[in-house]
Amino acid sequence: MTIDQKKLKISVIIVTFNRATMLEDALSSLVQQVRFPDEVVVVDNGSSDHTREVIKHFEEELPIKYIFENKKGIPVARNTGILNATGDIVVFTDDDCVADKKWLHHLELPFLRDPAIGMVGGEILACRVKGTLVEDYCIADAVMRVGSSSKENHSQ
Repeated sequence: MTIDQKKLKISVIIVTFNRATMLEDALSSLVQQVRFPDEVVVVDNGSSDHTREVIKHFEEELPIKYIFENKKGIPVARNTGILNATGDIVVFTDDDCVADKKWLHHLELPFLRDPAIGMVGGEILACRVKGTLVEDYCIADAVMRVGSSSKENHSQ
């Protein structure tokens, strides 16, 4: 089987709680995906802000499914998302994340290449929001690790 012969259905699950503004950025990044999501399941874990309005704004742009989960907790909300997802591949991102435009494309490839693959992951890089010392450290550390692994791979 070549990669072009099959397309898997991808469900993206996002759990959110009172982070409507951040959720908007996360959903905007899904609209920009090279490999468009087949389903976006947003599990609202009891928000009291304008989360529902943000989701309504994206209903024309994304195949979005809104679920309100009253029982608090990320594990409960993620399980609710899984129970409501219909994809061959279920991926998670957080409401405060902005996905690279090739994120779903790169997640799908291993599954297409090898049907024995059950799970994939990738590196998460911090982006500059407020320029805090902790954030500066995380960015520098991630860049050093990526640079180190690239050098190690080239020297073998």
